[in-house]
Amino acid sequence: MVMGGKHALARKPRVLEIMCIFLGLFIISSLLLTSVSRRHHSARLVYPSNFAPEAKTLKAGDWALGDRTLDGLLLPPKAYEPGQCIARSEESLIRKPSAYRPSSHLIAKLRDYEVRHKRCAPKAVHFSQNGTNSMEDLGDCQFVVWIANSGLGNRMITIASAFVYALLTDRVLLLDHNGTDIGGLYCEPFPGTSWLLPENYDYRWMDKVVWENDHRLGRLLQSSGYANVTLPAPVPNNYVFANLMHNNDEHDKRFFCGKVQRQLKRVPLLYWRSNVYVVPGLHFVYPFHRELDLMFPERGTVFHHMSRYLFRPSNLVWGTILRFRQPHLAAAHRQVGLQLRILESNITAPAVADQLLACVLEKKILPQQSPNTEDKLLSSKTGSTAVLVTSLDEVYYQKLQNYYLDLPAEGPDYIGVHTPSKEETQQFGFDHDKKAWVDMYLLSLSDTLVTSPQSTFGYVGQALAGATPWILTKTKSAETAEETFQEHGYCNRGISLEPCFHAPPLLDCKGRGPGHALDPSSILHFIKPCEDVLGGVKIMPSTAGDRTDERLHQPLSPGIKI
Repeated sequence: MVMGGKHALARKPRVLEIMCIFLGLFIISSLLLTSVSRRHHSARLVYPSNFAPEAKTLKAGDWALGDRTLDGLLLPPKAYEPGQCIARSEESLIRKPSAYRPSSHLIAKLRDYEVRHKRCAPKAVHFSQNGTNSMEDLGDCQFVVWIANSGLGNRMITIASAFVYALLTDRVLLLDHNGTDIGGLYCEPFPGTSWLLPENYDYRWMDKVVWENDHRLGRLLQSSGYANVTLPAPVPNNYVFANLMHNNDEHDKRFFCGKVQRQLKRVPLLYWRSNVYVVPGLHFVYPFHRELDLMFPERGTVFHHMSRYLFRPSNLVWGTILRFRQPHLAAAHRQVGLQLRILESNITAPAVADQLLACVLEKKILPQQSPNTEDKLLSSKTGSTAVLVTSLDEVYYQKLQNYYLDLPAEGPDYIGVHTPSKEETQQFGFDHDKKAWVDMYLLSLSDTLVTSPQSTFGYVGQALAGATPWILTKTKSAETAEETFQEHGYCNRGISLEPCFHAPPLLDCKGRGPGHALDPSSILHFIKPCEDVLGGVKIMPSTAGDRTDERLHQPLSPGIKI
């Protein structure tokens, strides 16, 4: 006998209805929780433009699922050949997000450039082996050919400079890799092609692209008379050599004049030899200035964005970076990076080591030794700060290590001092370059940086980190050091993220001769003297919304325009 009869049958739909309502509520609540969770994990941490990058107190989980495109600066890893660059997929796991976002205009320029590079770079096989290049071979493609020069830090700032110029002029950047093995140090930055000159390129001919070369820009301009500032039309063999070394002459320096740049538009091949960061000088050409402001509305972020776009460790270098970082630095909640380099012959490394220790203690970058007996107890320490020392000389590492081993440090952290390499003297070749690149990259993972004045090594580290460093005070001699420190301190916070242009031009674009040239630090309000190099200029923190620099297009002194 069936219990309930027709009343039981009438209750079943109501029960089913209630069950469906509960099931629906469960599904909706699950979807809402999933959405919230996804937003929590994928949200970018956004900082105001005046937020000091060293003040970040993020935890690893905050960026473990970070954006591998760096806010669209890079193409996604799937756009590249699988396995070609492991760092492209993994570096967001160990690098904190930048406080600076790339502009939509810069991103669009990079996407256009990548298409142009893929189309034009293969035409490099037609480059002449004797300097006679035909327009038929090159077609509508124009090139900047970067010539390797100086140490690794200099090479990186000059590659970035040449690439910015290529973006401004719709050229394609190709690199001389004779004796430098750039391919072994960095991943290819552009998908589906290479930024290296072809393997069969005749580098014996490249050796002739030097001061005496008849196609040197300064020599071509000089041949037209000092006041003319005119290139031959057409330029013989379709190439010009831009000598942008620190010791070039007043004719070569006219590279930064608008009239010269207008003439260079018709030259398909520009060979680029430099050992300095020239981007500040590109602002002196008015059309370049306007385009730079569109690409980099936060003016002081050029090298920051360009270094993060161009320079990614090769698989070989990436493995070395991880093998040092994971056991020595990864567990620390804070990393302090110290980069030391002596360029003066009358200053000793032990004296600079004393200055370094005084700097980090005076500015409270690192804690002092503690007289408190409680600081000796294991229970008093709850974390660790990793100090990374990068230098050719081991004395700085030893000084800090001994300081923190002898007595406990104030505060809740153990202080661990580490150094990846000790080369002792400046060397050249792939093995040295690999160690230098590893050091720079590890340095760039720091929350706080202390660097030496005038150091291109330090410029690379601060750019990749997006952190304005503390800079050791430069002294003239050991005898005057203490007097200098009393007046200026052992170190001071830098005022710009950008590298210094060590040898800027005195601009004489009208050929009016000595006495009429313009001081580069007086032309634009945001290009001012460097804090670390006497006579150098750099781009200061500013925004393109300030249009007072429209005066760049106006007479800057009687009868003179740039």
